[in-house]
Amino acid sequence: MEVAGSLRRKAPVVHDIDFAVIPKGDDFGAWREGVKERVQKIGGTVITFGEQISDFFYKGAQVNLFLCPGPESWGVTLMWATGPKGHTIGMTIKARDKGLLINSRGIWTRDQRPRLVPARTEHEVGKILGWKYKPPEARGKETKEKPAFY
Repeated sequence: MEVAGSLRRKAPVVHDIDFAVIPKGDDFGAWREGVKERVQKIGGTVITFGEQISDFFYKGAQVNLFLCPGPESWGVTLMWATGPKGHTIGMTIKARDKGLLINSRGIWTRDQRPRLVPARTEHEVGKILGWKYKPPEARGKETKEKPAFY
């Protein structure tokens, strides 16, 4: 599990808390039920719990778990969960332009039977997409010089 979202980007304002996580064990249902029980035990409220994302409230804050199917997709899930939205849109466009599909669970070929393209790190995601890696705190920041007004 790793902190993601605006906390990882060191944003000045944080509205929710995001984590990227690989569920443990072979039985997703049992893992999900265990997490739900722990959330409730500490006083949280589960809102939704799907196979891609889980949302719950804890002490007035929304907490989101971005679920990664395994180590081969970790870089994609972490990058997707970290965002911001414009960055994930850019990832989607880059993937499309390379004939690939991307979502929070991996990068896929567009073959008749889509194949997962391994991306264990965010750097690997950047290489696959032909995109220069940006550290989380630089994502979503304007990097082009603004025109000087006289």
